Amino acid sequence: METQAIGSEIHNAQNKFLAAASPFQEVWRQTLVEWPVVVASESLRFAAHRLRAHSDYFGKLQSCGSVPEIIEVHSSFVRGAFDDYGAEASKVIKDVTRNVPAV
Repeated sequence: METQAIGSEIHNAQNKFLAAASPFQEVWRQTLVEWPVVVASESLRFAAHRLRAHSDYFGKLQSCGSVPEIIEVHSSFVRGAFDDYGAEASKVIKDVTRNVPAV
């Protein structure tokens, strides 16, 4: 009988703990599961975009016939990189402020 009472007390304590932790479960799910997946996905998407830009850049360099053409291709590539990284930084900041749960 005593073993059954102890088991019942343990079960009650577990239920109380789960009820108390319930409001935090969504925060933990978002913080430890959802948000890391979103960040990884966006990071890989951006990396793929920049790798395509690098590939295009080297392809254009191969077809250059003069130094001014090389300078133009390189300048265009650098401007595009600055624009892309600036836009991505803004996007990440907006995503973080919009999606990270307030604790």
